[in-house]
Amino acid sequence: MTIAVHIHFSNDKKDPKINFNYRCFTIIAATYPEHQFIFFFDTPFNVSLITQKNIQPVLLAPQIKNRLLGYYWYNFKLPALLNKFNADLFVSNGINGSFRSNVKQCIILQDLSFLNKGNLFSSSDARYFKKFFKKIISKVSYIALSNDHNRAVLSNLFPETKELNHVIGFAANDPDKTFDFDEKENIKSRYTKGKEYFLSYITDGSLKNTTILLKAFSTFKKRQLSNMQLVLVIFTHQKESPLKDLSSYKYRDDVKLLFAENDDQLAEITAAAYAAIYLPAFEYMDDIGIATLKNNIPLIISKNDFNKSLYVDAAIYTTMDEKNIAENMMQLYKNEHTRNEQIQKGKELTTICTWENTAFNLWKAIQEATEK
Repeated sequence: MTIAVHIHFSNDKKDPKINFNYRCFTIIAATYPEHQFIFFFDTPFNVSLITQKNIQPVLLAPQIKNRLLGYYWYNFKLPALLNKFNADLFVSNGINGSFRSNVKQCIILQDLSFLNKGNLFSSSDARYFKKFFKKIISKVSYIALSNDHNRAVLSNLFPETKELNHVIGFAANDPDKTFDFDEKENIKSRYTKGKEYFLSYITDGSLKNTTILLKAFSTFKKRQLSNMQLVLVIFTHQKESPLKDLSSYKYRDDVKLLFAENDDQLAEITAAAYAAIYLPAFEYMDDIGIATLKNNIPLIISKNDFNKSLYVDAAIYTTMDEKNIAENMMQLYKNEHTRNEQIQKGKELTTICTWENTAFNLWKAIQEATEK
């Protein structure tokens, strides 16, 4: 069988270690050498990425910089090459598909945030999805989803996809480095003068809940009278601090803002945290939560069906009000048993959420799709 795969590196995710299609299909190719894989790149690539003899890389221009170029790439450049390589199946990148190819197709949906109002997509992207998504799913033989919640939602909205939807799980990279007790103490001494701290990730998706988090931290400090700190990690694509009025915040001396400069800095500040808080306002997939659990750090996260389907009992869920967030912070702070229990549940979940398991589930479902 010959499977063609689109490997697309977006502007903010050029690291092959976190590229879903690249990671999964490199594992599949290594496991099943009797099958052939065509990796279609739309940007120049390093040949060192190709580690298996049964993977043939192909650079297919133009580089996809916007939806118009993506439409042209999928519908006018791709079909002829799928025929040239006698592809039995094409796996797209995200919410894409070729309307002009008769080759069986698979799409992989990490989340369904593009269907919701107020998502993080640009207005042009939102219009594109609204216009073409039903047409895309009419062409596919298989839809891979990260969790059961996604499958239920998609099947309800588009009943015609019910037999096409398969849950394959999700994955995140293991930490590149583990830190011992002394190293963690050194990290705390550099960032919080040796004090324990809650770590919170401020991303585009969680930015709007920062004020609620600060109010919750105020409640926590008033009730516990502890020297616990709050470290806010601002991701580098955000140009300036989201906290314009921090100077008037009562506990401003206990709040540290950190613009993560690189992965190493983010890894160490995560590894030494007492607990992590992540409050995305949207139901969407990223690797922040699972990466936190892989560092053996308990996680407080937004309460919604999407997250509950991902993390099951490995996270503590909070509604978006300061009282509930503060209560969850106090629960971890006052009860060491609860904290250790959450760390253990996180370990159990992350032993399943591996690239190998996800690739295996993806391959199993693809086989079913191609045999129909």
